[in-house]
Amino acid sequence: MFKNLFTKSLYTLRWQLFGWIAAIMFIAFFTMVLYPSFSQDGIEQIVDSVPESMRSLVGDVADFKTIPGYIGQQIFGPNLYIVSLIMSILIFVSISASEEADGRLQSLLSLPVSRTKVYFQKLLAATTVVTLISVSVIAALWVALLIIDESADYGRIWQSIFAFTIINVVYGLIAYVAAMVTGSKGYTILISSGYAVASLFITSLAPAVDKLATADKFSLLHYYNNPQIMTEGLNGNHLLILGTVAVVLIVVGWYGFIRRDVQAS
Repeated sequence: MFKNLFTKSLYTLRWQLFGWIAAIMFIAFFTMVLYPSFSQDGIEQIVDSVPESMRSLVGDVADFKTIPGYIGQQIFGPNLYIVSLIMSILIFVSISASEEADGRLQSLLSLPVSRTKVYFQKLLAATTVVTLISVSVIAALWVALLIIDESADYGRIWQSIFAFTIINVVYGLIAYVAAMVTGSKGYTILISSGYAVASLFITSLAPAVDKLATADKFSLLHYYNNPQIMTEGLNGNHLLILGTVAVVLIVVGWYGFIRRDVQAS
């Protein structure tokens, strides 16, 4: 039925793909159609009522007044990536640690297939699914902008989606590597979700807490949409850092997987 492990893995993830596309598109669409309400006078009082330590989660008042600022902060900001990071971690966990926990990975390795092929084809399948879900945001934005009769720079939107996809994949890779190195679903969820929560906490508070400036450099969210891509464009140095982290994670995960014993469940 399937030509290779990649297509089989895609089939396994099909319902997650459809479900998460619907969820992510709904969040992006609903957030975008609210732009006319947020851009009206009076939003200043709402934003000013937010504690200074949490102001980065809400954004600057100016962000609510223009389409680029609103999309950059409200679409590609915490409103969406908090959900998308969870999505990415769950997808990468399901294709790795979950399959080992219920014995499917052990059955697969009993076949004449190399561990390297298993590792990279599963990785490619999960990355493809996360990419398709991330890219679906542009369809939601296009429909929403038509409804509210506004226009936007689609070049900058595509750049934002590119960075959005990368950050989702990298956080998913943390889960995938933890699963392939440890073989433990519990440790995998603890490591990946723990780092994601710590990253969000540190990066959100860093603008208001000087002592977190150094710790923020170890948060991958520091290198995403900072400064806002919708207004400033892509930051090449930040992309290079994220790309380097991704490559290092892939190599570490592959080396750990081919060297360790996979215990029967």
